[in-house]
Amino acid sequence: MMAFLSGLFSRKTAPWLLAAVLIAFGGVSARMAVGKVSDLIDDRVVAARDERDAHWKAKLAASNLEVIRLEKALSEQVLETDRQIKAAENAAKDQLRTMEKANAALPGGDACGLGPDRVRLLPR
Repeated sequence: MMAFLSGLFSRKTAPWLLAAVLIAFGGVSARMAVGKVSDLIDDRVVAARDERDAHWKAKLAASNLEVIRLEKALSEQVLETDRQIKAAENAAKDQLRTMEKANAALPGGDACGLGPDRVRLLPR
């Protein structure tokens, strides 16, 4: 065993052993450096993904606000149009009632045909 160790650490093999130790140390150091760089890249990828997601979430939120604003404006227009239609219907009903009352007030309400007084009640 001693002979093996003395042969292993002789003057001829010492530079080779030193080179092997340095190469092993360099390999371990390189592996650690690659791991650190890989971690840095992963962190940047996650940060870029989060930044992209935040950007598009903000765009979607702004778009949703615009859609909500447009929906509100449309619903207000619908309500206003509905009010106008109901007012026009009520005015037409009032006009019809007035015309029916005026027609009933004319003499000879059960006569056949249209007299000049009844023709004046018709809209032109």
